[in-house]
Amino acid sequence: MAVRQEWSIKYRAAILERDSACRLLRMTEATDAIQRRMGQVEETSREWRKLENAVQSLNVLRARPA
Repeated sequence: MAVRQEWSIKYRAAILERDSACRLLRMTEATDAIQRRMGQVEETSREWRKLENAVQSLNVLRARPA
């Protein structure tokens, strides 16, 4: 069984958050965790692509009206 990375847990919490007041905080935490992880993996890895997709999804979510 694979262990979930911190970024994955925080990302999931951000996209599932229903409370708009908490959503911004969750998205910031997820973005920070993703950026930390991006500094640890190779840009050519499959995980890097997942990280990029997560950042893009958070950006879309952030741009949507509350």
